[in-house]
Amino acid sequence: MNRTTATRRFLLSDQALLVFLALLKLMLHFVLIGRYGYHRDELYFIACGEHLDWGYVDHSPLVPWIAQASRTLFGDSLFALRLFPALAGAACVLLTGLMAWRLGAGRFGQCLAALAYIIAPAFLRTQNMLHIPTFEPLYWGLCCYLLIRLVQTGNPRYWLWIGLVAGVGLMNKPTLLFLGVGAVVGLELTPHRKQLLSGWFWLGGLIALAVFMPNIIWQIRHDWPTLEFIRDVNARVMSRISLFEFLAGQILYLHPFSFPIWLAGLGYYLLAKQAKPYRMMGWIYVVVFVLLLAAKSKIYYLLPAYPMLLASGGVAIEAAIQRRRWNWAKPVVTVLLIAGGIGLAPVGLPVLPIDKVDRYISLVMGGLLDDVHEVTGDFHDEHGWPNQAATVARVHRRLTPQEQANCVIFAENYGQAGAIDFFGRAYNLPRALSGHNSYYLWGPGEASFDVVIVVGFGREALEEFFESVERAGTITGEHCIENNVPVCVCRKPKVSIRQEWARFKHYD
Repeated sequence: MNRTTATRRFLLSDQALLVFLALLKLMLHFVLIGRYGYHRDELYFIACGEHLDWGYVDHSPLVPWIAQASRTLFGDSLFALRLFPALAGAACVLLTGLMAWRLGAGRFGQCLAALAYIIAPAFLRTQNMLHIPTFEPLYWGLCCYLLIRLVQTGNPRYWLWIGLVAGVGLMNKPTLLFLGVGAVVGLELTPHRKQLLSGWFWLGGLIALAVFMPNIIWQIRHDWPTLEFIRDVNARVMSRISLFEFLAGQILYLHPFSFPIWLAGLGYYLLAKQAKPYRMMGWIYVVVFVLLLAAKSKIYYLLPAYPMLLASGGVAIEAAIQRRRWNWAKPVVTVLLIAGGIGLAPVGLPVLPIDKVDRYISLVMGGLLDDVHEVTGDFHDEHGWPNQAATVARVHRRLTPQEQANCVIFAENYGQAGAIDFFGRAYNLPRALSGHNSYYLWGPGEASFDVVIVVGFGREALEEFFESVERAGTITGEHCIENNVPVCVCRKPKVSIRQEWARFKHYD
């Protein structure tokens, strides 16, 4: 077979269609990647990347490493920062389709699974920015794909690859442990339980542990700050998420039109006779669902478990259409998914001007949301950060030259601190300090604290620490999460800020 014939054969193959759909997902992000601005968390990850370590208070180290690598290779542009997230999204589309192929789906079933992934608002949103959830579906999906291949080939050496991927995934976010628990339960409940006695299984586990061990050592050395952070978040946020919100969120975040697909996929794993070898995949989802529900987790924590359901859903729906000879259903379902994806695209992508986003989403949701900012908050958090640094710079310029030379900037949260660190370089501002999350661990440095520009705290809170507190500015922004933020100049400290540093710690 010559090269031309091989190329033509590939272009006409099912896998070529999956590549095309993956490229479509990539192009969606490339077109809209810089529509708004840097997100609060991206500025924080940039700051973390400048303090490279094996761990951080509120997240594992992989995303800050990626942020630093992006900047080193491609510069500080939004496109550079978000290139790897966009590539991860495209890879997830391809992986979802390949899982469907391995499970026995034909062309329609593979494309159905891939298209359902593309239109999911949550995946559009998370993979249009640099964030920890950006990469979770990739690591979970790779583990599930390798589990499917393990079942199909009977080759226990796949546990080595699963262990390696799982270890990297844990360095992205420890919640991949839920997948591990689900896999163990799924194996125990099916004839595959013999795998638990395999030396390859345990060797794979040791590989995962070895990859993740530097983060564990870091946690031990720093008195387990991530556990403290999780306790604070559980008390403040997760306990407020009701059962209805958790269930409804699964449907909304994946797209209501995709609900029948992943539900059929779950039923396929658990009930279909031909899916008996893959029964453990269904149990993985059930176990992870129950664990996250019991833990009152955030709604999106379950998202990385869905590519394997979309894949099996493609198999189940394609088989149902073929049994009934409903060939007309294929174009109808495809058009419905595309139309539905376009309709909800503003939920996941910065398609609309920011001043129209809230109104559009309220209309689409039919007034079901008490606070539309629960959906649009990330969009608003991509606005206003350059202005924060500019406002602080104006206050800084009004200080005397001697005060400027010894000035410290202290921010209430990591978003403010990250903005000052990133955008403040253009104004020659000093690095920001904060007691929030990992900024607290980086400490107060050697600053004198004789003159401090404080962002985010009011006069009353600051008078406990300084004799002189002057309101010197206000950070404003029409579409920002943070608006009317006070900027104060504080002088003559009453206490040693360095010695009292622990009082400024807040993990949330």
